[in-house]
This record gives sequence, C-alpha cells and structure tokens, in this order.
Amino acid sequence: MMDITFRTYELSDRTVLKEIFLLNTPKYFAPEELGDFLDYLDIFGDDYVVALVDNQIVGGGGYWIRSSDHQGGLSWAFLHPDAQGTGVGKALATYRIDQIKASGEAKTILVETSQHSFGFYEKLGFTLLSHQPDYWAPGIDLYSAVLDLEK
Repeated sequence: MMDITFRTYELSDRTVLKEIFLLNTPKYFAPEELGDFLDYLDIFGDDYVVALVDNQIVGGGGYWIRSSDHQGGLSWAFLHPDAQGTGVGKALATYRIDQIKASGEAKTILVETSQHSFGFYEKLGFTLLSHQPDYWAPGIDLYSAVLDLEK
C-alpha cells in the first residue's frame, strides 16, 4: 500500500514540480503554460498542495476560496505519469475539496480542466457548466465544471 501524504508547497519543490509539469506537456498542458504555472506558484504557493508517495513528490494541485461570492476552486493539478491511475489523483482532489469545505466559506467548487481530465472530476460529482474547444491550446478544450457543496 502506498503512503500518500500532502503538505503545503515550499520553494524547494519548484524544480521537481517543473519537471513533472513538463512530463504532462503537451497532452495535458500547452508548453507555453509552464510560465503561467510558475507565476502561479510565486503568487499563490501558500494554497498549493504537494502530493508525496513514500516521501517523494509525485505532483500537486492548488485550491482557492473567494468569500465574496462563496466560490471555491481547484487549479493546476497534475501528477507524474507513473502516479496516474494509482489513486493519488483522487486523494489529492479529495484533500483539496476537504480543505475548501473546512473553510465553511464556499457553496460551490469550480474546476476548469480539459477533455483529458473532465471525466475524473465528473466521477467526483462535478457537473459540466460549459465547454469551449481549443481554449487552452489547439486540441486542448476547456471544460468548466462545478461541485455543489449544498446538496
């Protein structure tokens, strides 16, 4: 059984997260998104969670809570290809959803993802709001989906 743990992002995680991000390019992310991701870490690193299996970083994901309209969100989640399909992604998503729920401030959780990951979020209870072809890059569509926490 894998030992999956989570902790808040630290600056020393940046290099390994960049390497894992690049392993998910171009299937899940457009190459030009790397700069956006690194900027995100610089600004919102306090809300980024690193996933570890047996104390090795295998990926991460961000989350946010906007109290003004009771909206939470998931962002920038990805895993090392070797960790995909092992349950780590589900554990990472559930952990971030639980963090948002625990705040008591969000009524819904938004995720903006692609056709490659939408089915994953749908299994977690997210429902599709909208779909835009070629939004992130040619061949990578935007799927906006929401999880209602008040159901």
